[in-house]
Amino acid sequence: MPRVFGGAPKCASCEKSVYAAEELKALSKIWHKMCFKCSHCNKKLTPGMETEHDDKPYCKNCYGKHYGPKGVGGGATAGCLATTTEDNSVSKFKNTHEGTNKVNITNQDKCYTCDKTVYAAEKLVVLNKIFHKPCVKCKACSKTLSPGDVLEHENEIYCKTCHGREFGPHNKV
Repeated sequence: MPRVFGGAPKCASCEKSVYAAEELKALSKIWHKMCFKCSHCNKKLTPGMETEHDDKPYCKNCYGKHYGPKGVGGGATAGCLATTTEDNSVSKFKNTHEGTNKVNITNQDKCYTCDKTVYAAEKLVVLNKIFHKPCVKCKACSKTLSPGDVLEHENEIYCKTCHGREFGPHNKV
């Protein structure tokens, strides 16, 4: 934005004067620091971390949702798969699963604690046993544990504090 003779430049968002202490330059424009926000969700943006559409700033998530490729997910993951196709031609690849509606999944991992199926995204292996992340809990205090904080006694999981209290050395007087 060009400087106005005898006055401060105008903010690209609110069009009020921007003085040097509050000036932010992004997208070849001048903004107040507080005015440089996503045009959709109003999240404050950091210069260089924004995307632009029709001369308006957007955070990466909103830009992906509204202007990125259509598909599964949203925001940063938008665009993985197209929901509409322009090409209605026959695929050269044969579908070997024609007529089947169910996916046959065998050999699924089961959680050691709750005995339910554990999928790859939630799988945690602790002491050579498979768990859901929230199922790794101390037997004594039920605190959810991270893999490095786990101790075992007779196939049961304990936090370091409870394991020390229950099975550590005891002073007998």
